[in-house]
Amino acid sequence: MKKSNLYFTDQKPEKNINWETGDDGKIYLLKEKSRNKLMKRVIDLFGKNQFFRIHLDDTGTLVWKNINGKNSIKEIGDIVKKEKGGESFLHPEKRVEHFIALMLKNKFIKVRQEKQGPE
Repeated sequence: MKKSNLYFTDQKPEKNINWETGDDGKIYLLKEKSRNKLMKRVIDLFGKNQFFRIHLDDTGTLVWKNINGKNSIKEIGDIVKKEKGGESFLHPEKRVEHFIALMLKNKFIKVRQEKQGPE
């Protein structure tokens, strides 16, 4: 199976899940525990939260804040490289690529590719 290289694409990711910003400024993705109405009632009956809260680290938060449907994956990678660059932060492109791949796999984001004119 050939590994795709997302970083060097013009795909523009868009958020596909609810999220909130915590008091610490970090992003928390909100994934529904169940879409089944009966299960939602059971969860609510026990006074539990309807969502899993997925905590993003500093880099994930930076990437998430730049996912807006306008920035391409490459542009987001460049932003991360600029903000987090330096010797202490190795391979920012790979980290962005891995993060985007995980978000796509879990359907937290979707991507679209700009249509180009005739060649």
